[in-house]
Amino acid sequence: LPPTIPESNTQVLSESEPKTDDTQANNTYMRSITIQCNLVLYASMQSQIEALHRKNDYSFTSVTDIIRVCLKAYQDGMELTEPCQPGKKKQTSIRVDNSLYQFYKSLPSQMRTAILDRAIRTYFQNKF
Repeated sequence: LPPTIPESNTQVLSESEPKTDDTQANNTYMRSITIQCNLVLYASMQSQIEALHRKNDYSFTSVTDIIRVCLKAYQDGMELTEPCQPGKKKQTSIRVDNSLYQFYKSLPSQMRTAILDRAIRTYFQNKF
């Protein structure tokens, strides 16, 4: 007879339970947020991406990638050192993971645009 496995050591997943781990679930961009970004700043990000691509650096593929990284840096404790700049805004939607979504929604609603502007400017000042 084959050896039996005690039932306390077995785990059965029902067919309705997803078979993904928490890390995989947290790394997907399942949520969408609508943001407003200064037009000049947006154009600067696009130019920076083009400059990086000319150097064969594809660490950022779109403006959305930069915005996500900047917001994540602020979530992780980056101190905002650059001021918000006035100007016309571009409205766009970006996909983020659940953690970043919750963080963004926890910011004061009337200050989200200014905070994001400052986060992008601070990141640019320190990283580029």
